Amino acid sequence: MQTYSHLIITAFADDRLKQRRIKVSTKAFLLGSVLPDIPLMVLTIWFLVYHRWIAPPVTEAEGIFGRLYDEYFFHDPVWIISHNFFHAPLILGLLGVIGFWALRRGYGWGAPVFWLALAGGLHTAIDVVTHRNDGPLLLFPLDWSYRFTAPVSYWDARYGAGIVAPLEHLMDLAFIIFLLAGWLRRRRASKIVA
Repeated sequence: MQTYSHLIITAFADDRLKQRRIKVSTKAFLLGSVLPDIPLMVLTIWFLVYHRWIAPPVTEAEGIFGRLYDEYFFHDPVWIISHNFFHAPLILGLLGVIGFWALRRGYGWGAPVFWLALAGGLHTAIDVVTHRNDGPLLLFPLDWSYRFTAPVSYWDARYGAGIVAPLEHLMDLAFIIFLLAGWLRRRRASKIVA
């Protein structure tokens, strides 16, 4: 799933939780929705800069996101650690437990850590079922190779991206419209009260 879709889904969840009067650390929750993808974005930018302007260029035949990119993604320890640290269910679960423990004891940092981990977990759960063979490592850092083989891929046309991607964008649009409508309602209500 696209990183911005994770943000939109989490913003929608944030709104629904607040409507139920659940106190959410919104900034941490929204950050947690995109944090798992930020290291790979940085590494990809480095990869593009390096292989377009510094190293010998990648040939058209292999494509910029072909064999060489996959070699980094699946086998380079820096890439594996960077991409999987905030996708890892074990790490996110531990962060969530620590955050919940701190929250229950009144530590100010507990709620943000808990909500960041919860959003990261939501991100990971969605990625597990929308990445055919390049999803998060489920047992990282204990195992550096096990991935769930999802039935679909959000980006690979061989595994339904022609259907999944448009559905993802329709969902994004629906959530954005819903959030905007709620914001407009609250804004009108606050003007009436004032």
